[in-house]
Amino acid sequence: DDIFGRVAGSDGYRAGSRAQDTETDVTISMEEALSGTTRVLERGGRRIRVTIPPGVKTGSKVRIAGEAYPRSGEGGSGNLYLNVTVKPHPIFEREGDDLRCTLDVDLYTAVLGGELPVPTLSGDVSLRIPPGTQSGQTFRLRGKGMPNTRAPSQRGSLLATVEIRIPENLSSRERGLFEELAHIKEG
Repeated sequence: DDIFGRVAGSDGYRAGSRAQDTETDVTISMEEALSGTTRVLERGGRRIRVTIPPGVKTGSKVRIAGEAYPRSGEGGSGNLYLNVTVKPHPIFEREGDDLRCTLDVDLYTAVLGGELPVPTLSGDVSLRIPPGTQSGQTFRLRGKGMPNTRAPSQRGSLLATVEIRIPENLSSRERGLFEELAHIKEG
């Protein structure tokens, strides 16, 4: 031990060093995970700015070299590891680098087709809904998901699943038109 240092992973020490690695938890939003972010942490009486790269997910560990507390009476610092948690998003669920969401489509657009705005983490995009779209149908918007942590220029897809909204509180004219359609269908 005195000659070679501790074996890596044996109890938080790096091989050949007397410095101890430490960990701290960091929580970020999904928007911050999309583009990456920074945090300022207090370490040993000083403030350090740490960068969290794009594409991190819950469970990711970000290594900050040499920023752990040094062992008492000994030189050198180990590494600081940030344990990342990404807060749940009200619209999107993450699956790897892909994002999933539900897209509310009114009955008329589902039947006749049209353009609808689809939310993404970086703003709305337009999606062409073809005539006859069914509830449960999923549209893939390539490149609108999360960045890959190893290749941030590569992004996953946004998978938007259609949920058709049936109109409520029809006017008497609207009800009459639906009844006429039903009669045409039967005849």
